Amino acid sequence: MTADLGPERSQLPWPTTAEAVAASVACARALGLPVEEPEVIAEGFSVRVHLRPSPVVSRVVTTGQQLRGKPRPWLEREVAVGQFLARSDVAIVAPWEEPGPHRVDGTDVTLWSWVEDTGGLVSAAEFGVMLGELHTALASYAPDLPTLVGPLTDIAAAVSRVDDPLLHRAADVLVPLAMDWPRRPLHGDAHTGNVLMTRDGPRWSDFEDVCAGPVEWDLASLTLTDEAVDAYPGHIDRTRLEECRDLRRLQVLSYLLVEDAHEPQLLESLTSALRWRL
Repeated sequence: MTADLGPERSQLPWPTTAEAVAASVACARALGLPVEEPEVIAEGFSVRVHLRPSPVVSRVVTTGQQLRGKPRPWLEREVAVGQFLARSDVAIVAPWEEPGPHRVDGTDVTLWSWVEDTGGLVSAAEFGVMLGELHTALASYAPDLPTLVGPLTDIAAAVSRVDDPLLHRAADVLVPLAMDWPRRPLHGDAHTGNVLMTRDGPRWSDFEDVCAGPVEWDLASLTLTDEAVDAYPGHIDRTRLEECRDLRRLQVLSYLLVEDAHEPQLLESLTSALRWRL
């Protein structure tokens, strides 16, 4: 179910945090949810708001639109796969009963069940086991998914805007390679930070990048160790895993260049690794 709750907003390319909170509150109240003390619990590419006292969290994409444009298709895929996994009894942060995306003053809002974060990170070994279980559940997901939509979209956006020779050379090598990889449903942005620790155990979250691709992509986060890879119960092509890691490096480099972020050590690490690939 979706709701069109207001006119289009046109004066800004993406909502500010204050606008994200206002849209979230308006959306919740229009759907009959009481909201007295909205609390921003996360900011970054998107803003998440706990709509207290309701046990619901909103999500509004903000600066993430800089590379990816309008977020609605991404949010629709995220909600759809979240509903599928919740029905399949996978441990996830589940969509709320009327998750959207809802439209409020030109802003897309999705709604999710509130789950208390008890802090900490899942261990690398447990992450690998959980990822295998997630892939088993996703194997029966029927709707078509775009191929590696997160990295390929981010890289294409950077290539169109930034005249960086290494970026362009790496894209010329890695993007065609990625298009020839095997494809199956994936989380798309799997790393320990997207596993929420709760009183009932770890739960998957943040399926915005859900896509089709090789299992190795979900093990290619630069934050994951070999312990996570070794704990994964399925077969891993180690050559493809290294290729996926380079595609992930190129994705991160794309963000840094478009944002003009001052991260000299990270930039040097990424460029050194990609030069070796080329």
